Amino acid sequence: MSHTSATAGMSGRSPIVVGLDTSVPSQAALHWAASQARLTGQDLKVVHAVMPWGTYLAAGGYAPVMLPSDSVQIHQRDLIGKLFTEVVPEPNWTLDFVSDDPGPALVQASRSASMLVVGTREHTGWGRVLSGSVSHYCLSHAHCPVVAVPVERQRDPVDAPAASVDSDNAPVGADMTPPPPADSRLADAAVSDRP
Repeated sequence: MSHTSATAGMSGRSPIVVGLDTSVPSQAALHWAASQARLTGQDLKVVHAVMPWGTYLAAGGYAPVMLPSDSVQIHQRDLIGKLFTEVVPEPNWTLDFVSDDPGPALVQASRSASMLVVGTREHTGWGRVLSGSVSHYCLSHAHCPVVAVPVERQRDPVDAPAASVDSDNAPVGADMTPPPPADSRLADAAVSDRP
């Protein structure tokens, strides 16, 4: 696994670790983790992991595919860097680029973390099997508590409350929407205390 850091310095405390790619769920996780780090005074370690060889489901099997050219990778790093700067990082926050499968890379980073934060899509059943799930992998293998941050759901105008909510002043981590039916194994993994 290769690794480079875009920012240096840690305060010595176990950081909050968050996985980041360009997806909307990942960006929601970054913003939640940044708010939590500020609230608790902890360091934040942002990890962007990309496999050196991608795999795609093809006719019932997996086929290796080369990563995009260096210019595409540089563009991707620039996008990730811009997402990181949008949360106005504190001086001791880091952005690490890792050449590895995202799930195992985040689990490795969780070894020295106080908390691992990941974005989550609403893949269930075959959708999860076919597309994989970094959040599910982390919930099952992390060495610290895991927070899976869902993307804010869009409501139909009929279902929307009359008054709007000021999201800048909403409590961190509060979600007042009823939870979807949960797989009890995932619920147990999400609340279990990791060694």
